[in-house]
Amino acid sequence: MSDTQIIDLDEPEPPARREPWRAGSLAVVAAPLVIVAIVVWLALPRPTDNGARTPVPTAGDQFVIITAPQVTNRPPATPDLATSTPAIAGESGDPEILEDQRWTGVSPAYPARGDVAEAVLRGAAYVIGGTGTSEDGQHVYRYARDGTRERVADLPISLDHAMAATLEDRIYVFGGFVFGQASARVFSLGANDARWIEHSLMPQGRAAGGAAVLGDRIWLVGGVAGNGNEISDVWSWDGKGRWATGFSRLPTPRDHLAVSTYRGRICAAGGNGGERAFECYEPVRNEWTKMPDLRKGVIGGRAVEAAGWFWVVATDVHVFTIDHWHFGPRLQTPRAGHALVTIDGWLYVLEGGMGLATARIESFHPQP
Repeated sequence: MSDTQIIDLDEPEPPARREPWRAGSLAVVAAPLVIVAIVVWLALPRPTDNGARTPVPTAGDQFVIITAPQVTNRPPATPDLATSTPAIAGESGDPEILEDQRWTGVSPAYPARGDVAEAVLRGAAYVIGGTGTSEDGQHVYRYARDGTRERVADLPISLDHAMAATLEDRIYVFGGFVFGQASARVFSLGANDARWIEHSLMPQGRAAGGAAVLGDRIWLVGGVAGNGNEISDVWSWDGKGRWATGFSRLPTPRDHLAVSTYRGRICAAGGNGGERAFECYEPVRNEWTKMPDLRKGVIGGRAVEAAGWFWVVATDVHVFTIDHWHFGPRLQTPRAGHALVTIDGWLYVLEGGMGLATARIESFHPQP
């Protein structure tokens, strides 16, 4: 698939005085006004039609049309929203919605690895790789909803800052850092597998980005390449070893961003290089839309769609409801580089931490 190129006077009135009308008096008055109107009209810029017309190719123009994979159950078109939400100086991040609801700690506490990847398979949360404790980045744990966990098959290599998602009853893990170098390797694990299997390489090494499932594909957004440069390219994977590239690029390239689906789109919030940026991609249109900015900057947060809202969970909890950001109830323990999943309408935060040796799972059941 080729890269997409989008070559997409009042003057004071005199005292009222009636005079008899004479032939030609109307022309005498109107002629100067007509001339002035024509001059003004010619001087004014012409309004555009907002892209209603298709540009006509000229010699040398190349128009490459890319057909994005079709997405099932596409929702009604979302109206354009304001491009920013004014921040209030000195905002505390205190809850503005669901103020009477709280996150609940789930025992016991476990080592708080950071920079992990996460996925859900058959109602259980998997936390993959990471750094920050004596547990190295090969270890993978499966967590039950009561907070208990068990160790499952180790990754073939030690990873942190990887991206993970579940497709067709398998967890796929993409890229990540291998001792500081962005990897291009891809692994997957089924619920009853004794080991991870390896798949075709990504187009290049990629780490500290985000993964989301939409339609029958996994989409990778953001992150950094092996040379340390931020990646604006969007890729998708079909689970059968085939990569698709050439999609419209992320408008604000960044890493350590929060990525999830929201109302049939893939949305990216915060991150290093765009701490308050919020942008959403619609594959059918192959188009990114700038959304209202986060109220506070977020780096290393995680995102999910729950209760019809878009959640970004970090030190503060941002909740996007249709066209505006609000602050939701804070975690009991501030987190960064943690795992965030939804299971049966509940939000679960696992591992991560801010200088903590251990941390408990926290759960939240939003009831708008």
